[in-house]
Amino acid sequence: MKPVLALALLVLSGCVNPMLSAEMAVGTHGVSVKPTLSGQVGDATVSVEAN
Repeated sequence: MKPVLALALLVLSGCVNPMLSAEMAVGTHGVSVKPTLSGQVGDATVSVEAN
């Protein structure tokens, strides 16, 4: 997981308007959180999402 996080931060360092968001779900098994890092590189939006 650490190499993926380091790569995501490296990619986002070159992005304009970097953002961190999270999807939260509540179910019978408790609460789950799925973080997403995103930003713009030129005209493209780049996002990295945890599995």
